[in-house]
Amino acid sequence: MSDAVRERNILLVTSVAHFLTHFGLLIFPSLVLSIQQDWDLPFDRALALGFWMYLLFGLGALPSGVLTDLWRRPRLMIAVSLAGMAVCSLWAGLTRTASQLTWALGGLGLFASIYHPAGMGLISTGVKRRGWALGVNGVAGNFGEVLAPVAAGVLAVVLGWRSVYLVLAVPAAAMAVLALRLKADGLPAPAAREEAAPRGRRRTVLAFALLCLAMVCGGIAYRGQTLVLPKWFQVQGGALVSIVEGWTWLPRAGGRVVAATALTSLAYLVGAWGQVVGGRLSDRYDLRRVYFGFHACALPLLLLMGRTSGPALLLTAMAYAFFAFGMQPAENSLVAALTPPRLRSTGYGLKFVLVFGVGSLAVKLVGGWERGGGLATVFPHLVLFVAGLLASVLLLALFTRRETIRNHG
Repeated sequence: MSDAVRERNILLVTSVAHFLTHFGLLIFPSLVLSIQQDWDLPFDRALALGFWMYLLFGLGALPSGVLTDLWRRPRLMIAVSLAGMAVCSLWAGLTRTASQLTWALGGLGLFASIYHPAGMGLISTGVKRRGWALGVNGVAGNFGEVLAPVAAGVLAVVLGWRSVYLVLAVPAAAMAVLALRLKADGLPAPAAREEAAPRGRRRTVLAFALLCLAMVCGGIAYRGQTLVLPKWFQVQGGALVSIVEGWTWLPRAGGRVVAATALTSLAYLVGAWGQVVGGRLSDRYDLRRVYFGFHACALPLLLLMGRTSGPALLLTAMAYAFFAFGMQPAENSLVAALTPPRLRSTGYGLKFVLVFGVGSLAVKLVGGWERGGGLATVFPHLVLFVAGLLASVLLLALFTRRETIRNHG
């Protein structure tokens, strides 16, 4: 098999798996509205049903990364991830109580946690144009986020929210079989790319620690906005939501839910293309500058989201998503640049522990902010975490100012 064909197959399997991973996690915020109505729960109580899913999604990433590096069979790890997601999705679709759903979602998050360290590690060591490949893979994940709100909203209204999880189980099981057939184990890292890391183990560890601090802040900000955006569109969409609602031909309550989730999907659709731009810039320019620049553009837009309504809210959410998603190839490339090949999946595992594990605290934080001052207060709180991220990146740039941190090849 030629290198080009092998790289294409790697990118195909990892991208579809990435799509399913994010689809499986992002359908929950849109289903909260239906679950809330079905079981007559307060919004914060319904939201809390997903806490263990997001927590285990993050915490499971590090042991998954370590196991991937030790086993050196990333395709098998990806297959296990997809198969486990299929089983837990089926379980979630058959639940009848809140406690059962909490357990099923927790299992879904745990198996989903395997993908990122295995998939990202495989791409960073097995594809030549690392930034571009991570960007394409990121777009696939973002399309999962794009389709999740509207697909979940429509299916929940038409067939019930449980049907969404039953549908997810089918492609997850099919992709698990394809991952088993992938020829991609034991790939070496292209040597030229590894010169990007700062010289010296101590300097590299300290630089990676600063990046980790930035990723913690970013993880909380990212998860927080995904949790509230469908609800925020429902509250602040105004005439725009009414127009979209009229196109759904559904009863008023269901139509408004679908309209809010459709607008969320539209915002994420625009944001997904930020990954392509971010990936290309990450292959051409210093990764620290690209990473900082995208977040600096996202910060004021996140603040504006809490102060706008109607069409202005949609435009602001689109612009925010473009920069918030577009930074991901630079962030993933920084992780690769600051970790040795033999610990690459472990590095990604640590990243996703921080981004999604610690980021799962956003479930509790958002619930508290919403109870204390309403949904509008969530956005300025999240802005503070983006500001902390920017400060961490500035420290990283200062600490590594004598080094060049770029993708190569």
